[in-house]
Amino acid sequence: MQHGAETADKKKVYYSVQIVSDRDAGTDRHFSMSLGVFAVFMAAVGFLIIAALSYCFILAGELDRSGNSVEELRMRTEELARQNEALLTEKEEVMKENEELQEKVAILSDTVNGKVQQERAREAEIARTYIPTGFPLKGTASYRENETELEGNPIAVFYASQGTSVVATANGTVSSIAGDAEVGYIVMIDHGNGYFSVYRNGARPKVEKGDSVTKTTALFDIEAGKEELGYQIIEHDKYIDPLSLMETYG
Repeated sequence: MQHGAETADKKKVYYSVQIVSDRDAGTDRHFSMSLGVFAVFMAAVGFLIIAALSYCFILAGELDRSGNSVEELRMRTEELARQNEALLTEKEEVMKENEELQEKVAILSDTVNGKVQQERAREAEIARTYIPTGFPLKGTASYRENETELEGNPIAVFYASQGTSVVATANGTVSSIAGDAEVGYIVMIDHGNGYFSVYRNGARPKVEKGDSVTKTTALFDIEAGKEELGYQIIEHDKYIDPLSLMETYG
């Protein structure tokens, strides 16, 4: 019992904190707190200090990571810039190659067009050689103007001296030979384009059916007493005036 009374009679211990001003006297302040409150206060101060230090550490880490991110971004940007420059260079090279190809294509096109025109001109020239526009005698001859028809069809009658050659007026193929030495011979040439030329003379023909002829191919040689040559043109199954198609005659 006595020990318990002594415990009950114990009083709480308080600590005083004095704040002294460095200015006028009489401004001192006194604060009293128990040991438990003081301990809590110091613990709070310690916690605040630890929290502040932890925040500074975390902030430093974030700044470090942020610095690394900026560096990575800078490096990535530089890499993209290099790639873009490489692409621009490649684009310029491709454009240059394209221009060179276009020039080559233009030259090739001009060459092809030139060859096509030449080929067309050659084909046209060849086609003209199959149109009977030539003169049917190799040499001079006279023309009888009052003899312009035979059996109702147009005809041109020429007279040439002995030894003069009767020639084809265009390229073609001998399609038929008719007649004999008494009534005369008829040589017909198919020019393959709707034109036929007909040659009438009393001399024996120098060609045969199926022969290919040109403007230099002799069909007859004019003989004495057989100086007359009858010449006709058929265009698409119709007789036409042979002089209308003939380029030159004498």
